[in-house]
Amino acid sequence: MGKKAGQIKISQCMIVKNEEQNIRRALSWGKGVVYEQIVVDTGSTDNTVQIAEEMGAKVFHFEWCDDFSAAKNYAIEQASGDWIAFLDADEYLSERDAHRIPGILKKTENMSLKGGRIHLLRTAWLHLNDEGKVFSVGQQDRIFRNIKGLRYKNRVHEVLTFSNGQLPRYTAADLSIMHTGYMQSVSSEKGNRNIPLLKKSVEEDPENYDLWSYLGESYAGSDQAIEAIESMEHAIEYVASNIASKNALVKISEDRLFAAFAVWFAAVSFLPESEIPFYEERARRYYDIFLQTKKVFPDVEFYMGRIMIRIGKQDEGVRFMELALEKLEQYKGSASLKLAGRLDFVYNVLRLCYEQRGDAAKCVYYGTLSLRVDRYQEDTLAAIVSLLKGDPNTTAEQAYDFLARLYQFGNLKDTLYVLKTSMKTGYDELSELLRQTAAAQGADL
Repeated sequence: MGKKAGQIKISQCMIVKNEEQNIRRALSWGKGVVYEQIVVDTGSTDNTVQIAEEMGAKVFHFEWCDDFSAAKNYAIEQASGDWIAFLDADEYLSERDAHRIPGILKKTENMSLKGGRIHLLRTAWLHLNDEGKVFSVGQQDRIFRNIKGLRYKNRVHEVLTFSNGQLPRYTAADLSIMHTGYMQSVSSEKGNRNIPLLKKSVEEDPENYDLWSYLGESYAGSDQAIEAIESMEHAIEYVASNIASKNALVKISEDRLFAAFAVWFAAVSFLPESEIPFYEERARRYYDIFLQTKKVFPDVEFYMGRIMIRIGKQDEGVRFMELALEKLEQYKGSASLKLAGRLDFVYNVLRLCYEQRGDAAKCVYYGTLSLRVDRYQEDTLAAIVSLLKGDPNTTAEQAYDFLARLYQFGNLKDTLYVLKTSMKTGYDELSELLRQTAAAQGADL
């Protein structure tokens, strides 16, 4: 690490506690890119500190006081760079994106000279599941100027702000931060950690509906559905009362409003089937309230559709799910969307619904869309192959050509995968064509 003349110095900062599983990756992406790496430990009992020191990071210690902003601001005070990249230990950038940061910051500096000072880079934020696949996307402000007065606030779910109340100016950057912290294996632990801090925060400031929204989200992440529902209702009822009185929604931010509605509908949709009907009337009322905000957030329609399907109102469920897909095309916001990472699920739900209706064309349409997201879905492929087999107007050759647009039949793995499924469905003519393709690729069948 170091700085050549004219280069922008970047300080990579993080606060950690017991992150020995993540710390190497968290520090590795910055090597050769950042000027210095600042690690503030808040009480690790594992090998986190030792690993960080071995990797050349400057390690500081901060006595934990139930305040993430306080710890992060302490880390900022140790940094000497022009800009700070403040990612958590469970976040990282790809090597390609990491090496693009200096150039992006140079352009940002030039933009600031022409159009006013820019304080933050807003990047994509991709949440990964236990299989390493993206299941939700959002945006974050994690790269910012190291300047006096720009600091974090809030005990938990901290945000950057100026001490004088001025809002930082940002520019969008074509970078993606990978986040593993919502993996099922760790999300419950994180939720349980945050819940006591958020409960304390809402007790101190009960009319801060951002905090109620964060609390509901943490309950949902810890599989405490009823508590999540009740917490979100504090925020939603605030929205309802202000709409009724035509007051501005000054006590809740847009992304927290989105989360309040989406998590409420999501939590209800995952309740035991016998309990969901109790919430139907409220769900309809809350959806009407959401429409009155004139906001677009397709997760609301997605989970409303799931509620309707689970209580047996399939036609309504289909309409809501298709509306969610329409609104996804319109959505331009920065809040994290579950729908964006669950498209294969939505397409499959719609495929099954249309299959039950006997609408083969729509079934193939949504099944095809699902396979374009993830082509190795055996049940979905089997459903499409069965429909192609049963269509008197589709020959085996046409079915083969159709599937060749989804699978790489020049690849033996794909050929054998589709062959296996076609044999299971009893589509002999298609199976024979696939055998010939596999034999030409050297398979011994």
